[in-house]
Amino acid sequence: MIKTAIVERFANGQAIVTEGIVSTKAYIILSGKVRVLKKVVEKNVEIGTLKEGDVFGEMGLFGNSPRTASVIAVGDVNVGIIDKKYFDKLLDKTPAELKLIVLAIVDRLKITTDKLAKVAVQFEKAKKSLDALSVKIADEEEKR
Repeated sequence: MIKTAIVERFANGQAIVTEGIVSTKAYIILSGKVRVLKKVVEKNVEIGTLKEGDVFGEMGLFGNSPRTASVIAVGDVNVGIIDKKYFDKLLDKTPAELKLIVLAIVDRLKITTDKLAKVAVQFEKAKKSLDALSVKIADEEEKR
């Protein structure tokens, strides 16, 4: 397990990371769980749950781009923080070819996250339509 000098605590429902805000920290969950939410068409879509030992916010270490998702504490959560300065020291020791590969993976992950969130919204719309249709069919069968 990676050790960090900085530990922060968050209460249930508290935002640890907010989508759209620029930040250059990554987090390691030391205890607790978090929900990862992505805003798509004014709706927050849950794209995952993370637990102790998981890392999030890692894309913030690669540039000054806005966060691609929000992360919310589920219960009490303790996180260790990896800041960009420390990360850059580690990255400086990495061969240039490996840096290029990692940056390509980060870019593709951002694109995939956006696409996944859009698919989730479409799935929710389809589910609501099917549920409404099922109710309508049941009502019509009941009338017979």
